[in-house]
Amino acid sequence: MKIHIILAIFFSTFLSLNVAAKEEISIAIGEWLPFISKELPHYGVVPHILTTIFSAKNINIKYGFYPWKRSYLYVQSGKWHASALWGKTKERLNDCYFSDIVYTGELVLFHLKDTPIIWQGDPDKLYQLKGLHIGIPMESAKAKLLVKAEQAKFINFVTGTDKISTFRMLIAKRFEALDENKDVGLHIIHSQLNTEYQDEITHTKPYERWNYHLIFSKKIEQKKSFLKIFNEGLKELKSTGQYQQLWNDFYKGKYN
Repeated sequence: MKIHIILAIFFSTFLSLNVAAKEEISIAIGEWLPFISKELPHYGVVPHILTTIFSAKNINIKYGFYPWKRSYLYVQSGKWHASALWGKTKERLNDCYFSDIVYTGELVLFHLKDTPIIWQGDPDKLYQLKGLHIGIPMESAKAKLLVKAEQAKFINFVTGTDKISTFRMLIAKRFEALDENKDVGLHIIHSQLNTEYQDEITHTKPYERWNYHLIFSKKIEQKKSFLKIFNEGLKELKSTGQYQQLWNDFYKGKYN
């Protein structure tokens, strides 16, 4: 009789632990100010969105900060479940599953006010870029319209070592314009550059919009369920208005 009672207690405890235990997803991320950083509240607005979605589904997140190239390789190889955030390319579509859109960024050309740029994003007027040198941080993807302008020999790209040094190259007039995400560029200008230079830089109208996604490894069996869970949660977050509220908080500076 005692054995039966002990077994009953054991199985009851085992089942209750299983019910209480949460699944865990590993997400590799990197520094991408002002959206993602170890130093920001909730690691930034993007991880906050991801955490909000998975927590609502009783799933823990293990975040790991790595250089972006390594984060991608970890997902590609199946070492980590997912990584955030990435734009779609043919190569990445072969390696990973993509979630629904988490963030849409606007691309602009930043330039000095004393070096006006006539072109304002019209794809039929790329000739207005003729003769310009365009700065771009190392390993950053080139905008499609600018690639067309390069192929037409209207522009030449100049590569900087990183985003901040590329802006400093712009100030030093190493090139006439800098291709960058609008939110990222404005953050760099107001947080990394001396006050005397902040008012000297302006930007064109947005000429391209890039969608960013959470990517999932194709080499882990749980991938499809996590992808489905995330997309459902993202849809719910948007329908309740919470998604927009998180972005409103971001633009009000609550993640600084």
